[in-house]
Amino acid sequence: MENMEGNWEKFRIKHPPRFDHRLTTALGCCLVFGLFLLLPAVGAAQVFWSVSDDEGRQNWILGTIHSEDPRLLEWPEALVQALVEADRLALELAPDAAMLDRMEQAMRYQDARLEAVLGAQLYSQVVDVLGNHYGLAESAVERLRPWAVAMTLATPPAETGMFMDLMLSVRARGAGTEVLALETLDEQIDFLADLPRSEQIELIRHALARRSLQGEDFEAILSAYLAGDLERLVEVADRQLSGLSRGIVMHFKEIGLERRNRVMLERARPWLEEGGLIIAVGALHLPGEAGLLSLLRESGWRVEPVY
Repeated sequence: MENMEGNWEKFRIKHPPRFDHRLTTALGCCLVFGLFLLLPAVGAAQVFWSVSDDEGRQNWILGTIHSEDPRLLEWPEALVQALVEADRLALELAPDAAMLDRMEQAMRYQDARLEAVLGAQLYSQVVDVLGNHYGLAESAVERLRPWAVAMTLATPPAETGMFMDLMLSVRARGAGTEVLALETLDEQIDFLADLPRSEQIELIRHALARRSLQGEDFEAILSAYLAGDLERLVEVADRQLSGLSRGIVMHFKEIGLERRNRVMLERARPWLEEGGLIIAVGALHLPGEAGLLSLLRESGWRVEPVY
């Protein structure tokens, strides 16, 4: 624990919490806009699973929530033990200083153009919210790309930057476990940036319209996750998604979940075959016919719930 805290302090000094928060919004985009895709096909709806085979190869897969809520850092003993036994931890992205710098650059235009893109009225609303609630000066806001604005507005302002995925990475590195990425940063960015500009702006308007419900929504999401209650997650998502266009919904379903699931499993395959791997990805990637649990079973792995 001492090493983990020391590593985190070094990381936080170089990257203030607001940068970490923007990374979490990019990593966690499906959390807000894709929860409706969860299907009650995972039995008791556990989030941590054993992945093994008859040859004795032992792996695990963990569904995460891209959040800094401290309740997500109270890891059950089964997860702690798996982290001790594992040789590798595979995340969607492996957070480090270089990646955070690259993300910060990707979120910005080279010049100040957001007002021209959004129009004066919407731009004024964005500046007001990001300034008063996220601590961003207008000189920073005016260079943000629309998708970066939408994802920032869709998540609560960061306080510590100690989100679940990052702390898993810090814990693993502190124990000498290799930390790997299942995706590239460019792939994550392209998933968001490839949305038509009109749909990126629609996401901004949607996030602004739901701001008064943001705290309630995230508390409901976290409570349902901690309880393993998928039905309740779907109910929360239904409230959040009201009014979004079909184009956005299909983009998050087909590209954000189904395609990414196939890519992530293919990249994890050689590590799975060596054993000792923990896959830790957003919980939405686990359930459903195109979810990672089903894909793993189709590939011949024995997938059993732990908690």
